Amino acid sequence: MIVSTKEAKEAAAKKKQARITFEATKLIAAQRNVHVFAAIASVGNFLFLICDLIFIQGQMERLIVAISRYCFSILLVLLVRKMQRIRSFKAFAAVITLLEAAEILLYLSVLWLYESPDFMIQSLGMIMIILVIFIVPNRSRNILALSIIGSVAYFVFSYIRIPTIPFKNFIATIVYAVLAIVICAVKTIGNDRYALREFHTKSRLQETSAKDHLTNAATRARLEEESRRWMNFCRRQSLPLCMVFVDVDNLKSINDRYGHAMGDVALKEIAELMQNQLRNSDTIARWGGDEFVLLLPNVTLQNAVLLLDRVKSAISKLVLDGGVTVSCSFGVVQMSPESTYAQMLSQADAMMYRSKQSGKGRISFQDVYTSDNGETVS
Repeated sequence: MIVSTKEAKEAAAKKKQARITFEATKLIAAQRNVHVFAAIASVGNFLFLICDLIFIQGQMERLIVAISRYCFSILLVLLVRKMQRIRSFKAFAAVITLLEAAEILLYLSVLWLYESPDFMIQSLGMIMIILVIFIVPNRSRNILALSIIGSVAYFVFSYIRIPTIPFKNFIATIVYAVLAIVICAVKTIGNDRYALREFHTKSRLQETSAKDHLTNAATRARLEEESRRWMNFCRRQSLPLCMVFVDVDNLKSINDRYGHAMGDVALKEIAELMQNQLRNSDTIARWGGDEFVLLLPNVTLQNAVLLLDRVKSAISKLVLDGGVTVSCSFGVVQMSPESTYAQMLSQADAMMYRSKQSGKGRISFQDVYTSDNGETVS
């Protein structure tokens, strides 16, 4: 029961994290097009003003409406830049919801100034606002809540402000508005679920292609991508970077004597142990059958050797089923201003072979700045 509860919590946490990541991708797309939605809203606001000036007779009322709609358009323009700097989709959705609520409130306030509002025409305007609410990127529950509350507010307002509405027209318009909300809601929720499924599928494919299926370490392709990114970053920021080649000693002997299943267990245990010693910014990749590569950004050669000494010590204490013990040989090199990804791999690989030739279970390093080679022995 405890295990199932723990698994349920882990699954819930993973699902929540996936949702946050999905919304982050939605935020990027929404921010890319937010100026387009703001322009459309501004044009729509101007068209509503034309209708207002047709139906409102008083000069003072016309001036009030014109100023109100003009200020709302200015507010949209000013908020565009701010919305492009928002860091979470939740905050972005909150701002959009408040703006749309303000538009509904403005629509009802202006409608109050009409001398003889035409219920059917104004209902079309309200349905247009509902359609826009469903078009603009937002959280589904915000969209649904706002469209329902806005429609209810409009029909209550109309019932009070326009007492001469024929009952049949009133009911029919409510039905049409409800149908519009239902159709748009089904489409919006369906699209959101489809996009979420596609995102999960794409994420799983990316995770599969970026991780070794046995050890959960990164693949060669992911290592190269991360290496080039961190090498460029560290050069720009004048930070150190180290690369480590790791070889599991005598893995072939373990496979021959205890079977490949035991060899797989050894690889998984070693990879997990190394991962636990690394930071989130570090990368561990499986290079070959019994080889790993570590990428350590913002780590000096001296600190890398100290880290590997701890890793080597922890691996020496690892005991598998049947009393099987393992060791690893390490080769580490620090990036120089002229280093390339291929050169660092070659240099770290050469240092690793030096460790194996010196008796295995050792750390060899190369200081590329002084061309001095070193070796630590346990």
